[in-house]
Amino acid sequence: MKHSTWAAIPILKYVFIDATLTFWETLGFKITFRQDRPYKYAVLEREGSHLHFHYSKNIEISTPGNGCLIIINDVQKVYQEFCGAFKRHLGRIPSTDLPRISRMKPAGTRFTVTDPSGNSVIFIQQGPEDEADYEFTRQKDATELGKSIALALKLKDFKEDYLAAAKTLDNALKKHLNQEDKGIQYAEAFIIRAELARILNDPAKEKDCYKSLGDLEVSAEKISELKSKHRYDR
Repeated sequence: MKHSTWAAIPILKYVFIDATLTFWETLGFKITFRQDRPYKYAVLEREGSHLHFHYSKNIEISTPGNGCLIIINDVQKVYQEFCGAFKRHLGRIPSTDLPRISRMKPAGTRFTVTDPSGNSVIFIQQGPEDEADYEFTRQKDATELGKSIALALKLKDFKEDYLAAAKTLDNALKKHLNQEDKGIQYAEAFIIRAELARILNDPAKEKDCYKSLGDLEVSAEKISELKSKHRYDR
């Protein structure tokens, strides 16, 4: 990312005022400004990144499009720090409802935090790693199955829409079931689908996916590599 003399600062919604500010404080942000009159407004800061919040009685949690990106130097370290904060203050690491933190792969380059007011802030590793991690999802010459895998990963890793990702893979695998060439792409599809089944608490589907995976002519080494690539840390 190139250095710029301009700085864009997001203004996020402020539905539950005290709960939202307290939440970000538990993640290491500091309140640098707060006012209640003539309108409610607050600013939090950490490591030079600012989050501004405004309140309107007409805004609801379900209002779409509220969020931003924060580029950081060590996404894995910050992820572990935030998970620790969730454990200390909530006794668990929530991946559903509000607030929550998304799952992240051991070698992942981004994760999402959604606060009590429904704002989603995506923390991304600075440098080329994140771009390389998802470059294949934009390949124009990908096979039909490859495009379905790419779509499922976007739904899984960017949108946290695990049901839609699972449905995408189910439809793709069913459509291409009779093809003779069932190589690495099929292995990848079954591994991702098995991981989605684990997240969605569907052990029968997870077992079925690994059974199908065992029927493919793909080396154990490659399967192990794909599992490491796509399995979340929790």
